[in-house]
Formats: sequence, C-alpha cells, structure tokens
Amino acid sequence: MDTSAFDQVACQIPLYREALLQVPASVKDQAYDIRLCGGQPVSIWGREGACFLREGGGVARAPVEGLVRTSPEELRRAFLQACGHSVFSHEQELREGYLRLEGGFRAGVCGTAVLEGGRVKSLRDITSLVFRIPRQCLGCGDPLFLRGADLSKGLLLAGEPASGKTTFLRDVARSLSWGRFSPSRRVAVLDQRGELGGFDLGPAADVLRGFPKPAGLDTALRTLSPEVVFCDELGDGDLEAVRRAAFSGAALVASVHAAREDLERRPLCRELLCTGAFGTVACLSGRARPGELESLETVTVYQEVPGRRAFRLTPLEGEL
Repeated sequence: MDTSAFDQVACQIPLYREALLQVPASVKDQAYDIRLCGGQPVSIWGREGACFLREGGGVARAPVEGLVRTSPEELRRAFLQACGHSVFSHEQELREGYLRLEGGFRAGVCGTAVLEGGRVKSLRDITSLVFRIPRQCLGCGDPLFLRGADLSKGLLLAGEPASGKTTFLRDVARSLSWGRFSPSRRVAVLDQRGELGGFDLGPAADVLRGFPKPAGLDTALRTLSPEVVFCDELGDGDLEAVRRAAFSGAALVASVHAAREDLERRPLCRELLCTGAFGTVACLSGRARPGELESLETVTVYQEVPGRRAFRLTPLEGEL
C-alpha cells in the first residue's frame, strides 16, 4: 500500500497531523482528499466513500461520538497555516478557489466571494478546506500507447472530478519524457495549480509552475521548443489560447471536466474539439476507478455549414 502522499498532505495540516498519521493504511491508500468544514467532523473521502476521523486516529463510517470536529476558530487557523500566514501572497490563487501548498499539493477553499467589477477579488469567511491527495499510478496511461493513439495530433482527456485526470496526464508525460514507447520527446508541463508537475517526470520534461494557461502556453512555445505541451483542467477562459496553440508545431495534451456524454452536449467541450487542437479524445471511467481508461476515439473536424465547424467521434479499433 502507498500511504506516502496521504502522510505528506497530513503533515500540511498541523492541527490534526498526529491523528491523521494514525489513520489505518487501508484508508490512506484509497483516499483522494481530506476535508475540513467549520463545525463538522474531519472527513476523509476516497473510492469507498467518506469516513470520519476519530480522536486518537481511528475512523468511523458514520457519525458517532468521539469524532474530531473542526471549530470555526480551528478552521481559520488551518487556513492561515496553509497560507503560510501570508494570505496576500496567495491572493491570485484564492480568486480561483484554491491554495498551492508545499511539495506540489493543493487545497480547495470555500468561503464568501469578495467581488470587484463583477469579478472575484478574494475570499473571506472561509467555510471549508479540501486538501487534495495527488497520486502516482505508474502505467495507467499505457493503453494510449498500446492502442496506437497519435498524440502528435493532440489529446483531450475527459473525466468527472476525482476520476484521475491529473494522475493520467502525469503518467503520459512521464512516458514521453523517458521514451518508454518511442524515442524520448521534449515535454512542457503547465502546472498552474501545483499538482500536475508534483512528481518526477523524467529527463525531458520542463515544468512551468503558477503560469495562467494562456501565458504558460505562449511562454512554452516561445522559449522551450516542446514537442508536446501538457495542461490540466481547461475552462472557457482558455479557448483562445487553445486556438492559438492548435497549429503551433507542438501537440497539446489537456484535460477537461466532462463525462463521455458531455462531449457533444457541453458547449465548452464542443468548442474545444472544433478547434482542431485534439485529434484524439480519451474518457476515464470515473471516481470509482480513477485513472482507468474507458473509451478512446479519434476526432474529425469538418465544416457543417459555411463558417460553422462540427466534429465527429470514431472509436479507435481494438479492446481497451
């Protein structure tokens, strides 16, 4: 069992570090986040659902007596500790609802938005913190290569939250960098939120941390001469950058929050696939089997009517 990632995240939560480190290894091994919520028990979420931290380090599957509860004051202290007692230095991250932590970890932050000109300026009255537990799953990306997916034409990876998108992308980047299935490829990794590049990605990977995706794409293409550029969690604000990168000479491998059925009905997914930046789309199975590939399809873009693009998905032949 691999409990190292859980233990490293637990060490970033000093208030509950000792109790969390005593959690059974079987719980640590399948956990994907630790949640602190004001007035509620500390909870650990994973493939088997939720469990709650007991005083002394055990866990319970249902609310019982003797659980570790987070008071509003303890939540405030945990938030300040996660910020390194410098909220200002994390202002840009907080606008997007997260904190980058030491060691390539991330915490989601919930609270009240402070608006300025209709845009989020900061957060106040923090109500919960969700500490993500990044993992390695060596070889989970191998089916892409074994099925003959042409990554030189770009890949869009789709999956619901906690389905292992970041883990999968990281493994694919590592395989390209080390040349496991072909000669080593130069890889640029845009690690805006401090998770994608948190592990060893091999000798040919350059990691740009903290760059917004548009600026990171421009910088990578202009200065690093990559063959493949990786980025995580594309959103509406990234569409124009994807269009610019589509025919730049480097392949784009990126992820988006979506299930297979969302690809044709969600506007963002349709627009991304119509850019021509992605010759293949891969879908993950879901949070019950993180990192597992469910489907692999090629993307054909065509003119539906003059001035309007559409796409067609064709399953790649063979078994996954």
